[in-house]
Amino acid sequence: MPRQPTTPNAAAPRKKAPQPQPEKEGSWLGAVRSLFVREVKVKRVDGKLAVALEPKPEAATANADSAMRAELKALLNAAPDSRSRLRFLAAVEHGLKHKDPTGLFLFEVEPERLRAALRQFDAVAPATPSEPLAALRARLVDAIGSREKKRKRMEMIAPRSDLMRDQRVEVAEGRASDFDRISEQWRGAQSTAG
Repeated sequence: MPRQPTTPNAAAPRKKAPQPQPEKEGSWLGAVRSLFVREVKVKRVDGKLAVALEPKPEAATANADSAMRAELKALLNAAPDSRSRLRFLAAVEHGLKHKDPTGLFLFEVEPERLRAALRQFDAVAPATPSEPLAALRARLVDAIGSREKKRKRMEMIAPRSDLMRDQRVEVAEGRASDFDRISEQWRGAQSTAG
């Protein structure tokens, strides 16, 4: 197969397409975008109306969630060897750090482990816990209640079998001598009745 000549445009290296530059914070396009992302708050300051942007809700939630983990970390750091002795509570701290800072992973944990974590939390928490610690305790209690409701609902859906009831019948294999004895008793009961 003969080779065809290449065009000069095909042989030249291609130039990269210009990439969009990140917008500066002070640009008007950035301000317009921030208006659509956040809500505007109007308030009166010194008799004049002032317009301000509300902080992003994700940032406020993230701060509250990280505060929950930070408070629990400080609580566990206050007692020596607390992570080795309070393993369930240490697992909650680990989950807040690595799984989900909001604590929603607790809704997938077994209720027995959640109860143990709650007992450990109540043992080390101060009498008047801070807002993040109170939120963590409420999340634990809510997760326990949710798992219990789910367990009860699954019990109601599950089919009942004879093995799940309290009036179980036990069956044992009988010997030939037992059969002969019962057979004689039955014949004797028939002859006295008839």
